[in-house]
Order: sequence, then structure tokens, then C-alpha cells
Amino acid sequence: MASSEISSWNRRVLPAGAFQFALIAGVTQLKTSANALVLSRFESQALPYLYLLGALMTASLTLLPRGRPDGPTESPGILTGVGGVLALGLAAALSAGQRMPALALYLFADCFSTFVSFRFWGRMASAFDAREARRAFTVLNGFGMGGGIAGGLLVQALAVRLGTPVVVVSGAVSLLAAGAIYHHLHKAEPAPPARPRSLQAWFPAWSYLGESPYAQVLAALGIAFAVLSSFVDYLFRLRVEGTLSEDGLAALFGSLQLWIGLFCVAFQLLVAERLLKRMGLLMYLALVPLVLAPLAGATLATGQLWPVHLLRLVETAVSYSILPVGIQLLYAAVPDEQREGLRSAVDGLLRKGGVVLAGLLLIGAGRGANGITMAVAVVGLCVALGLLLVRLKPAYLTALGEQVGAHEEEEVELGGEAQKLLVEALGAPTPERVLRAVDMLEQAEAAPLRQHLASLLSHPHERVQERGVTLALSMDARELAPMLERLVEEGPRRPRDQAVWALARLSPERAERLLPPLLTSSDVGLRCAAIGALMRTQGNSAALESLRELLSKGDHAPVAERREVARLLGRLKDPRFAGPLSLYLEDMDISVRRVALVAVGEGGYVELAPRLLPFLTWREERPAARESLVQLGDAVTPLLELQLNNKAAPLAMRMQLPRVLRGIGSSAALNALLFSNVRDDAALHFRIGAQLSRLREEQPDHPVDVDRIHEALGRRRDTYRQLVGAFRDVQAALGPQSLLTRAVGDRLDQALELSFFLLGLLHPPQAMRRIHQHLVGRDSRRRAYALELLENLVAPEERELVMEQVEAHHRELPPGAPGRLWRRLAGLVQSEDLVLRACARHVARVNGLDVLPQEGDMSDTIVQRMFALEGVSVFSQSDVDDIAAIAEVAREASYKTGQRLYSQGDPGDALYVIVEGAVDAFRNGEHVLRFQAKEAIGEVSLLDGAPRPTDMVAAVDSRVLVIDRRDFLDLLADRPELLTGFFRSVSQQLQSVIDLPARREEGQRLELGAPQQPASPLEGIGGLPPEGNAPSDV
Repeated sequence: MASSEISSWNRRVLPAGAFQFALIAGVTQLKTSANALVLSRFESQALPYLYLLGALMTASLTLLPRGRPDGPTESPGILTGVGGVLALGLAAALSAGQRMPALALYLFADCFSTFVSFRFWGRMASAFDAREARRAFTVLNGFGMGGGIAGGLLVQALAVRLGTPVVVVSGAVSLLAAGAIYHHLHKAEPAPPARPRSLQAWFPAWSYLGESPYAQVLAALGIAFAVLSSFVDYLFRLRVEGTLSEDGLAALFGSLQLWIGLFCVAFQLLVAERLLKRMGLLMYLALVPLVLAPLAGATLATGQLWPVHLLRLVETAVSYSILPVGIQLLYAAVPDEQREGLRSAVDGLLRKGGVVLAGLLLIGAGRGANGITMAVAVVGLCVALGLLLVRLKPAYLTALGEQVGAHEEEEVELGGEAQKLLVEALGAPTPERVLRAVDMLEQAEAAPLRQHLASLLSHPHERVQERGVTLALSMDARELAPMLERLVEEGPRRPRDQAVWALARLSPERAERLLPPLLTSSDVGLRCAAIGALMRTQGNSAALESLRELLSKGDHAPVAERREVARLLGRLKDPRFAGPLSLYLEDMDISVRRVALVAVGEGGYVELAPRLLPFLTWREERPAARESLVQLGDAVTPLLELQLNNKAAPLAMRMQLPRVLRGIGSSAALNALLFSNVRDDAALHFRIGAQLSRLREEQPDHPVDVDRIHEALGRRRDTYRQLVGAFRDVQAALGPQSLLTRAVGDRLDQALELSFFLLGLLHPPQAMRRIHQHLVGRDSRRRAYALELLENLVAPEERELVMEQVEAHHRELPPGAPGRLWRRLAGLVQSEDLVLRACARHVARVNGLDVLPQEGDMSDTIVQRMFALEGVSVFSQSDVDDIAAIAEVAREASYKTGQRLYSQGDPGDALYVIVEGAVDAFRNGEHVLRFQAKEAIGEVSLLDGAPRPTDMVAAVDSRVLVIDRRDFLDLLADRPELLTGFFRSVSQQLQSVIDLPARREEGQRLELGAPQQPASPLEGIGGLPPEGNAPSDV
């Protein structure tokens, strides 16, 4: 922890711990005295009535209206002080030898301890988040157990020598001391947030309890623990009744409390936190029935007192150590707005309802509630608790998932009214509205679309008609043949050609009469449709001859004809035409090549798959090539796997293959991704992990190799261990914005995210993604929920593989030692990671180190462009792989003073990044702004292509990087996260434009950015720049 965090922690924990110590010391003395007095002055059969009455009184207290958050009735300190005064009055009455004050003391101790603890733990729950609470509640419980030990020692020392009433006086003094301690704590605390009064908060709490399976199991668990505690207490009192005097019983109870306190302190300090971390919360709670059941069984096997003493000791220790921490942590999964109300309902009423239930059962059993039946009942309750905990786990995980937004999305069913509105939309004049309605009705599989196909075919827009033809064909709607025939004769081109194919399938007799004359049509689209329809349905020789005639023209045919023929060859799905189709892949016209690429996939021409791979690196053809490979399916998976692992193949092509394999979506495709080369490009690995996660989410039934995933998780942990030290030292030497610092940090970020991609193959992918988002986010409470969900969702061995990266996240660690930069650079320049090696090589050379080039290194020109983009706000949120991709498409340009970069009204076709110099913006001849080095110009126009709003003129001799719009949009297709930096930069510049005029003096220019001051790369410690500043050229 940082010193400020330690100070905050101590301010919250230490005063609360002191209060808890004094409170438990006092309550221990009062309860011990009350138990001894009641057991000696009344028969044990009176105990069930006390259980019943005490529970009803406590429940009534929880129903009282809550006061102001800072009011006296809400302060545990004031309540404890008042309790101490009341205890002194009861001690005086007991000294007179009266019996009834013993009952009053018993009820007071029971109600008071529950009421004050409820207020105290409510305050503590709001003071710590779900993860802090694990440690804080354990520490506070340790203080409380220390108080239990002190109380037990005082009872032993005072009971026999001075009498039980003196013990009551000592307990009252402890309560007064606790009140004084809390008064000091309360003054140091900020006022707690306003809360609804109890009755107002109860209604949504009960509503939540009725709707939430998790809240219901939690309530049942509270009731079961309350009944179990009452039964164990009654069994113990039955066995020790009449064996000792009043003061002897008090000493015995004090001795028990002493041993309980010693056990609990040792448990809390030495075992509890480790058990929680190792076992998880639910297994931690399962220790209760697992330990108590054998002890209850031992009381049946022997009539001696030691088993029942041990049972009582362990049960009380559990109630003081495991249950308070465990139950309070379970409330972390409850939504914030429901937590206080549910805690009031469960802890304040339902758990006391469990005590009432126990009292009623004991009263009903009467003399039948003896040592044997009570021991059997305890064993039965332990079994019931085990079953409840089994039911609790899925509900707990679901509730935590809802807290981090990882719950499964439910399918939305269209109701009758919604279906009616969608059907009405089928007749809308706008094609977009009609097509959206068709999509929704198809997805919902709700309304019978078939009866509305005629309206689609008669719609005035050809896109709707085309969709109607496709649906008629898929639904085998033969009754629509007359409408299809009219489309063939009179319809627009696209639906007409589709109708030719549909007519041949749905009405062969009409097709035989109508289509042959079209084989000589001058409309090449109609002719090709007729050829394909007749060849696919009837094997018509005339159609084949017509096709051969078209093929014979080759590249001498018009472009439109070549496109139609290539499309036809795809729809024919005939291996005889693989050769002719391959020629169209080499066509000089890009539109023909795109159609041919689609045709390869549509026709299933697997033999042409190798010809598609180079097109994955071509900007215009890439989408068609990718989709075509997906359509070829598993038949090309071996080829894709081979190329994915082929380091000699172009990296740009290999980067596209994970997306193709995910599109194929088969089990073989998943394994091709999972078993890819482990020693390969880091960016490629990250892309493989992202596509693996999405494939798993889309195909959850595919089997996965668990051992392989665990090996991959281990490699990600190794990456963290190798780079985290370098990250800290490089950050200390060069600053957080240095490109090398960002590159190492990006690799660590990717290693962590990739670990969660891999976990998503074994567990719900959406949950893993949301957990990762909250772990790296800034909301500490959401982060705590995410950690809790992670620990309960994944197996212990998987937790061990990822928790090091999570708990010691590199961006939360302090900077390292600047003097170790040289050693770190020596390691990074030998890295197998191309981008890391390039950045480290550049920094080393700038700082005077002689670095020999290696085979496959990035070119110096690209690396220099990358560092020119360092510190540019528009790319500040982009990872270094994105910056490297941008550097590859950027080009350099120089402008003399007064030379125009572009004019107002020019198309927005490029982004400019000023590397050196300054640029003035003019609007309608008036100067409006000056841009300095490291500023970007033209972001908005780059995205929307709109005309330039200003003239841009070089204020001094300037050097810029130019990124063309088409190249940039091509990058965005694969790297949408680039938009994050754009939106942030635009908002910052807009704010600057708004703020600058207010600070402008008359005649002063408005400027964005500040001139870059040259800095020696050898300044500072060890030849490095001062801390927090990178060299200007690094």
C-alpha cells in the first residue's frame, strides 16, 4: 500500500477495532453472567421461552423507524453508553438476590448485542469495499476476539472471588469505555450518507427478497444458522444443568469464553485470511457444518461432558469468527441500493425468526428435547446447511455477475402487440423500415412471414422485392410462381435476376417455357441468370453452350459482363468451372476481382483457397477474400492453420487469419487457434486470443483442451514476470508517455487481457470480459466485486496463474530505478517481439549505444515515424501496435513558411501530424488558431470526409506526417479502438478553443500546444533526462 492508503486504512480500522474490543469484552461478561444466573435460578425448560422472547424483542427493535444518520439513535457509541448505564442498574438489582433481574439481564444482553452490532457492522460495510472488507472484517473480528479473551479472564477472576453481580458491573464499565472510544471515532468520521428510514427501506428489500434467488437462499442460510446455534446452546445447557453453583457456572462460562477467544484470535491472525484466499468464501462457510456435525455425533457416542463442551466451544467460536466475516461478505453481492434493507430484513428479523422457530420447536418438543434428540437435530441441521451452501454458490455467482454486468442476456420474445406493429411495418413505403421488420420477425420466428411475401414482392423498392424473392425460395412458396414470372418479365434488374433462379426451382414448367429465349438476351445479367437456372435445375445443353460462348470472350468482354459471368460461376457450384473462375481472380478490374472472390466461397471451390490468401493483404479485396474463406468452411482449416503458424508468410496476411477461423467457427478452427505457434508475434497472439474468446462465446459446446489453456495461462504469467521489472525501470527513466514505456506496458496489458480471453474458454466469456474491464477500471467497488467473482468462478490452479498479474498490476506499482535503464535496454533489444525490439533499439541509439541490426527488424524510417507520433494526443489511447500500423501508411511532407497545407473547402482526405514547426489556421482570412509540434490537424474531416473548415498555412518551416483517409479507414476496420483517441483529442481541442479567448490579450495569437523545447538525451541521471521527461527525439 502507498503511505496515504496505509494512513486511511489505519484511521478507519484502529479506532473501530478498539471499540470492538471493549464492546465484546463487555458483552462477554454480561452474557456469561446472564447464562449462569438463568441456568442456576431457573430450570432449563425456561430457555426456549427466553429464546422466543429475546428474538421477538430484537426483531421489534429492527422495525423501529431509523433516525437521522448522524442522530443519537444511530450512533453505536451512544447506544453502548446507554447500555452500560442500564447494565449498572441491573447489577444493583441482582445484588439484592432477586430472580427476575436475571431474566431481564439475559434479554438485555441478547437484544443489546445484536442491535449495536447491527449498527456497527452497517457502518463498517459502508466504510470498506468488498475486497477491503475481507481484510478489515477479519482484523475487526480479531479485535473482538481479543475483547472476548479479556472478558473471559475478568469473569474467571471475579466470579468465584467476588460473585456474579460484580462481573455484571465489570461488563457495564466495559460498555461505557466502548461508548467513549466510539465517541472519539465518530468525531473523526465524516457524516454517513443519508438513508431511508427503516420502514421505507423495508418494502423494496422484501420485494427484492421475493424476486432474487440469491436473497432467498441467503435468508434461509441466516435462519438455519440461528436455529443451529440455539439447538447447540440448548444441548449444552441440558448437559451441564445442576452440575455447578451459580458462581461456578459463571466461572465455567468465563473459562469457555477465554478458550473461545484464544481460539478465535489464533484463527483470525494465523488461519482465517489464508483460508479465505485459498478456499474461497463459500467453502470457508462450509467449514461450519463440516466441523459441527462430527462433534454432535460424538455427544451421542459418550455420556461424558467433554464432547458437548467442545461442541459448544467450537460453535461459539464459529459464531464469533467465521460467520460474522462470511455473512457480511455475502452481502457484497447484493446491489448497493438493496443492501441495507436486506441486511435489516435478514440479520434483524429473519435470523431472529430462526431463534423464534427454534424456541417454538423446543417448546413443542417439551421433555422430548433431550440430549439424544438434540444431538440428532444438530447433525440434521448441519446436513441442511451443507445443501443450502450448495444452492448458494450458483446464486452467489449470478448475483456477483450482475454487480459487474456479466449476467447472461435473455432472449426477448415478441408479444402480440409487437408482432402486430412489425407486420404493419411490412407495408411501409421506406425500404429500411420494411427490411428491419423482416429481420426482427425472422429472428423471433414469430409471425408467419409466408402470408406476407406477396406484399414484399409487390413493394415499389427493388431491395424489398429482392428480399421477398429470397424468402419465397427459402420457404418453397410455389404459390408465388405467377408473381415471380411477372418479375422476370417486368421487374428491376436485381430482383428480376433473383426471380429467374427462384422460378426454376419453384415452378420448373414455367421456367422451361419462359427461360430458354433468355439465353440469347442482350441483357447479360438476365442471360447469366437464365443460364444458371437452367443448368442447375435441368442440365440444359443450350445453357451450357451459351456459357461457353461467354467464357470464350475472356478479358475482352466488357467489365459488367465479366462480373456477371464470375458471379454465375459461383452460383453454379460446379468443379468444372474452377479454372475459368481463377482467371477472374487475376482480372485487371477490382470490381471483377471482388465478385470472383465471393464466387469462390459461394461455389465451394476449395482448390482455389490458396489463391485467396494474398488478397487478405489487399485493402479493397480483403473483406471479400475473408468472407469467401469463411464460406469454404472446415475444408480450408488445415490450410489456414498452416499459414497461421508460417513465420515466413506476410504478417499482415497472418493477422487476418484468426478472424477467418472464428468465422468458420468449427471445433477444428478453435483448435487451430488454440494450438497456434507459442513463439510468435505478440500482436498476433493477442488477436488470436480475442478471436478465440468470441468463437467460444458463439460456439459454447465445442470441447477445449484444458491442459493447453493452462499452459497458455502459464506463458502469460511468464510474460508478466519478464516485463514488469523492465516496465517499472523504463517508466522511471523515460516517463510514462515514452513510446518504449507504452510498448512494454501494452505487452503487459495484453498479457493480462489475453489471460482472461483464455479463461473465457473454460468459463462464461462475457463474465471474464467484464471481470477484466472492472479489474483495470477505476471504480474500486466494481473492482472488488470482479475479484470476488473471479475467485469464486475459476478453479484454484487457474486463480494461481492469473492472480499475480491482478494483485500486483503493473500500472499500480511504483516506478523502478532509472539507473537500470541500460540493463533493461540490453535485454529488450534482443527481444523476439518486433515492436518492443524496434522501440528499444531506437532509444538505445539515441542514448549513444551501438546496437547491431537483426534479421526482420522494422525499418528505421517506420520506427522514426512511430517516435514522431509519440506524444500526439490523437493517438494517446492507441497501443503501440496501432501506432506502428499508422506509421507504415503515413508519408512525410515538408512545407516552407507561408506554404498552404490545404484550403478552406478542400475535401477532408487526410490527417496531418506536425512533427516540427507550427501551422496557422485561418477562416475567411482571419487567424483563428496556431497548432504546434505534436498536434494533429483534420481529425473530424478525416472521419466524415467533409470539406475543410479552415485554411492551414505553415507559420514556419514545418515537417508533417500525412495519413490518407482511405488508408486510415482501412486501419479502423481492423482496429476500431483507434477512435478512442480521436474522440478524446477532439473534445480537448474544442475545450481549448472555448477557453483560449477568455485568456487572450489584445493582439495575441491563439495557440494549441506549446513549442517543443530541445532537450539533450543525456541530461539527468546516468545520461537520462530528468524524471518525468523523455528526450525530445525519443
